[in-house]
Amino acid sequence: MAKMKRPMDYIGDLCSSPNPETRRLGETLRGQYSQWTQNLSLEGLTTFLRTIQENKDRIGAPQLFGKFRAYAFEEFVYRLIQARIFIPENLGAYWGEKCLIWNDDSQKYGTELDILIGKKLNEFIEAKVAVDAKVELDAARLKTTLASFLLLKERNPKVKCFLVYMREEVNPILLDLAKPWIDGIYQLSPERDETEGFIKSLQDAINRSQMWV
Repeated sequence: MAKMKRPMDYIGDLCSSPNPETRRLGETLRGQYSQWTQNLSLEGLTTFLRTIQENKDRIGAPQLFGKFRAYAFEEFVYRLIQARIFIPENLGAYWGEKCLIWNDDSQKYGTELDILIGKKLNEFIEAKVAVDAKVELDAARLKTTLASFLLLKERNPKVKCFLVYMREEVNPILLDLAKPWIDGIYQLSPERDETEGFIKSLQDAINRSQMWV
């Protein structure tokens, strides 16, 4: 896995703070993290993210606690895939790695997508399936995801691309316009849990990927 700051790294920083209240926050988050990573409960993940949001002043700059929340949801989806999806031996699941989107004799280029299922080729992943995970799905995030998927599909139209999110903060018209270019869009939240549909579609995509090289 590419070097990145994972949720437990953020929790460790809080637990080692010289401030007692910050250390208590770290221990609270450690306990919540332990629960949702074991039972993969959306309710538990939501509580964890809410605790981060409510204590953002102790965690740091907006981009810091924003990444903390984002990486937590990515980890949830990654663990969900590991627990619920059968991945053939010739493929692997990767979190925070670069996906190969350009390869010729002289140079290679990759872009980072949240979760990839495919084959490891040195520093890149040759993707069969790509998943982007967003806590809040707004117009900017949707457009960024769509651009990455289109670049990936330009190189290999058979790659299947999925978007999962917790909260919808985008105009429904824009979301509908994006749907023909994305193989599946699913909401994973206590209010609207489309986990089973996501898992089924992802498994079907992986199974079909074994029919092409």
